[in-house]
Amino acid sequence: MKTFAPETTMNRRDLLLSPLYFGALAASRAVAAESPSPIVDTEAGKLRGVSVRPLTSQEGVHIFRGIPYGAPTQGPARFLPPAKVAPWRGVRDAVQPGPRCAQAGGQLFRSPVIGDYFRGGKLRPELDDEETSENCLGLNVLTPALSGKRPVMVYLHGGGFTGGSGMLTLFGDGHVREQDVVLVGVNHRLNLFGYLYLGGLSQKYAAGNPGNLDLVLALQWVQTNIARFGGDPANVTLWGESGGGGKINCLMAMPAAKDLFHKAIVESGSTLRIGTKESGTADAQTLLSKLGLREGQVEELHTVPVAKLIATGVSGAPVVDGHTIPEQIWDPKAPEVSARVPMIIGNTKDESTLFSKDETLFALDDAEVRDRLVQTGISGTDAAELITLYKYDYPKDTPPDRWFRIASDRALRRNVIRQAELKLEQGKASVYLYQFVWNTPVGNGRMKAFHTAELPLAMRAVANPAAEQLSKQISGAWAAFARTGNPSHAGLGKWPAYTKATRDTMIFDADTSRIRKDPDNEQLSILLRYPVPNLL
Repeated sequence: MKTFAPETTMNRRDLLLSPLYFGALAASRAVAAESPSPIVDTEAGKLRGVSVRPLTSQEGVHIFRGIPYGAPTQGPARFLPPAKVAPWRGVRDAVQPGPRCAQAGGQLFRSPVIGDYFRGGKLRPELDDEETSENCLGLNVLTPALSGKRPVMVYLHGGGFTGGSGMLTLFGDGHVREQDVVLVGVNHRLNLFGYLYLGGLSQKYAAGNPGNLDLVLALQWVQTNIARFGGDPANVTLWGESGGGGKINCLMAMPAAKDLFHKAIVESGSTLRIGTKESGTADAQTLLSKLGLREGQVEELHTVPVAKLIATGVSGAPVVDGHTIPEQIWDPKAPEVSARVPMIIGNTKDESTLFSKDETLFALDDAEVRDRLVQTGISGTDAAELITLYKYDYPKDTPPDRWFRIASDRALRRNVIRQAELKLEQGKASVYLYQFVWNTPVGNGRMKAFHTAELPLAMRAVANPAAEQLSKQISGAWAAFARTGNPSHAGLGKWPAYTKATRDTMIFDADTSRIRKDPDNEQLSILLRYPVPNLL
């Protein structure tokens, strides 16, 4: 069993795919009191959830866990577009989490490095109830009340397109209660179950990207049913971090998703391009070869055991299939089908600390930073200029801080800005930019503003009291945006929309969140001269 010492960091694959486990969490529910909740009559049948009231509050939240929105996807349905769930009779319990998609790894919530941070410093009995299955089309709904017309926030989980689940929404009752919104978390097909493209081998699978088609079906479920949970189907905001942001960017380019959502929040997930039919077909050929099958034996994939499929290491990826996604999603232009959807886009200051296994990166001096930048293709003159500029703007940063800041700006922040400016070129919806810079205490302080660091704070899962105000600011901004299309609120102040003239960017920090105009423009102008290397 592979484990990580608390002071170490991990790369994306280790974080999302390694079998992290360090003992079952206690079954105590001392953090909240649960009682039977009202029953909701959905299109497919009646559901019974639970009402959760924190011991410190008189206001509760109704939680419905593991609601099925799609039919089973195993056997003959594997790799095909999803079907609606069959109706049921009587009252169905929605009190336990539904299964996450079959995948190679464990839960990030159990990670000894960031698990406690993501759980908000609390024991979470729900984690013990989450199973794994290829039949995973389920969702969670959290609502303050079953009547009314509240903004609906649909959370799409991260983990690339290969792992993760919507479990985090079950920790978001504080966000729901304080902001008076309805929160939905979706599980869907991932890795090769959701993104293996077989259309190049069989016309039966010409409609690719079934994992994103699952999301379309979930959004259709929201349109049909969410009013019965106190939500407004005419005011739906997509919210995703990392891979979740990438899924949103794909949905924004899918004609089938048009008018199913009205706003979008993309955190550290500014994916601008996806795969092609050719790259997808190559993945499918590799899978068949590893299983000892020929191209004419595609149908035999329906009977291959789940574990054997996962063991091949082939995961698939979204592709421009000409059907579900007709053209490249965000490059060279923003998708017209979602042109009127306003957005919040941003990333964190130290994205790559989460993925860095090279211990020497945490002990660099400036000469070594320069040498490493040169090794990634930046000229010696530009590397020296970058160090000078970052040192001037951020004099408290250490050389390792500069390395991680540059890596994040070069690999992710440039795409954040590019996506915002592509959106602006359409001239049909506002876009708001942010950067999260709070130095978290995670990993003995080495992780700083790591990839995903703002996400649990937005859900109001706060493990460190120093982040309480910051958490309220982000949670409030996301909810204000969901409600009105503008993230400004009293606890944060005015957040102007991004323009090329001012480039206003909200800087989220525990000490003082603030607006900066055109931050790091000189540094970014240098970094944009060079292609993006694999620094993460």
